[in-house]
Amino acid sequence: MPSPLPIPILHLIVVYGIGIILFAIFARVIASWFRIDERFAIVRFLAYLTDPFLLPIRRFVPPVGFLDMSWIIATFMLQTVQILLLQSLPNSW
Repeated sequence: MPSPLPIPILHLIVVYGIGIILFAIFARVIASWFRIDERFAIVRFLAYLTDPFLLPIRRFVPPVGFLDMSWIIATFMLQTVQILLLQSLPNSW
């Protein structure tokens, strides 16, 4: 059996990669609540980062009143993918 890696690289990539995307989704939601539009570079960057996850869900889930529910579904799906990926990795990877 090979020796475990000194730093679990794949584990860190999954945790921090998906964590950054989840943080960006939450930051974009907060920005939309305060009506910060895409004139600001940070909001454009957040949209660039999160649109691949939110736009496909928005095609199927219409807004409920004025609330956009796609971010909740995207967060749930990303957390599920993160859990499944972490469970599929061998120990200390």
